[in-house]
Formats: sequence, structure tokens, C-alpha cells
Amino acid sequence: MAALPWPDGKRFAFSIFDDTDLARPGNYEAAYECLYRCGMRTTKSVWPATGPGLEPRGREGSTCDDAEYLRYVLELQRRGYEIGYHNAYHTGLHRGQVERALDRFRELFGHDPVTMSNHALSREGIYWGAARLSPPLSTLYRLLVARGPGSHVGHVVGSPYFWGDLCQRRIRYVRNFVFGRIDTLASCPWMPYHDPARPYVNAWYAAAHAQHCAHFVDMLSEAHQDALEASGGACIVYTHFAAEFVDASGRLHARVRQLLERLSRKPGWFVPVGTLLDYIAARRGISRLSAAARQSLEWRWLAHKLLVGAG
Repeated sequence: MAALPWPDGKRFAFSIFDDTDLARPGNYEAAYECLYRCGMRTTKSVWPATGPGLEPRGREGSTCDDAEYLRYVLELQRRGYEIGYHNAYHTGLHRGQVERALDRFRELFGHDPVTMSNHALSREGIYWGAARLSPPLSTLYRLLVARGPGSHVGHVVGSPYFWGDLCQRRIRYVRNFVFGRIDTLASCPWMPYHDPARPYVNAWYAAAHAQHCAHFVDMLSEAHQDALEASGGACIVYTHFAAEFVDASGRLHARVRQLLERLSRKPGWFVPVGTLLDYIAARRGISRLSAAARQSLEWRWLAHKLLVGAG
């Protein structure tokens, strides 16, 4: 596909989807303070579920019921950061609870989620686990890496965890495959795309694999930054800012700060994930994924996962 012209004469586009796993007050905010100083607006995901038996703060991280955590998330939204959805909670919730979580997200942030990523341990994950893949790769996945068939059933009609119709009505973009290349648009030139085999998701997007701090540092190396600028492409980094980016004193990893500051001086368009995807969709439309394109994505992603354990 032809290269896209970016707004305001920018040379490339860049964003981050921050998975909320492990995030609780004190262990992720320094990353956002650095991004803010650098003029970068990105996406921070949350768990919005509320109700009896749901823990506001624990080993897995904080939910929107953690008042201190929520105050900072709302401040991020006021500063121009997008708030994304990471399933309702860090364990599977039934349909009624998921619907209440989506309602609460709208109450807190003023609208339904624009962007989402599935949580690996949430039973209501939609087209996740082996369901991300088509046969025979889905069978290979179950044999090599799956937690077990049926572990993600948010798309399965008749399951108590089914919420596919809610996803279709209320969420615009869902994250799927991640790759080891900084130019996400080169890895997945069809994004945002609709997969007819997975109809409850309106549109999927891909991302660059940077699960933890060490991966992030590698992905944003000087050479990779320069390559992204030269390609004129777009990068969506998928990471966890609560995974060793910030030390016990609340300080951001020095190398992360250095790389973000360097990147911010380049002529990039630094916007939240939803803004970036909306722009691409406005220019190109939502692609309808062909069988050949699906096969290409699935084979490349599974090979990458088996090699490096990508999410």
C-alpha cells in the first residue's frame, strides 16, 4: 500500500498502548510524566469493573475502584491521553458484569472505549487464545502454548461469558497480533481491518512487541527510531509501564527517558492509538481481511510468539 501522508507535515506516526497489568499507584506514573514533558499523547488502559468480591488493588494491579489510581487516570485523560479498555477485570466476569463495567467506563470517561486489548487471564477474552488463529494453526497453538481449549469464550454464544454483541456495539478497535518490527503499519498494512471470520470485532489493529522495559528499550533503540522515520510508517507500541519501567523510588528508567526524549525531537505525529487508527481509517477505510492476508498475519505472529513469547 502507498505510504500515508501524516498531519502537519510529520514524517511518521507513533503511539503506545499501555496494558494496565500490575499498574498501581507509584509504579507507572513516571512514564506518563516523561511522555507529557515530551509532548507525546498515548493510550492507558484500565479495568473498570466494580461490585462485590472485586479487589480494587492487589497483586495484579489496580482497578477503577482504587480511588488514588482513578484520580491519576482521570488527570491523564484531562491532559489528552486516551483511556482504553483491558477487559472488565483481571479474571473472567459474566456478561452482566461486563455490561456494567462498560457502563461504568462510559460514566467515568464520558464515552464507550475506542480501543481495547484482551487480558490473557480474562475468560471473557474475545477471539483470544487459540481462537485468534484459523485451523490448522489453532490446533498447533493449543498443542504448544495454550492454557487450554475454551479458556477465552467472550465470542461464544451461549457461554455465560459471552459479550460479543456488546463489543460490536460499543468498541471500535481491538488489538490482535504483535510483531518485532517498529513499523507496525509495515507489519500489518491492512490495519485497521475487519475479519469476516470474527464478526463481533468491528476492527482489529496490530502492535509492536515491547511487553516489558527491556523489550521497550530494544524496540525504541536509536537505530529503530531512525528506521521508523525513514520508512514514514506508523508504530503502536504494546507495553506494560508497570513492568520494571519505574524503580522503588518512583523514578523512570534512565534509558527509557533518554530514548523517549530523543524520539520526541523527531518530526513524528505523537497521538493516542484511537486517534491514529481513526486517521488511517478515514484515509483508507476499514480493510476487509482476505484469507491470504489472514494467513500471513497468523503464520508470522505464531512464529514470533514461539520465538520470543509475544502476547
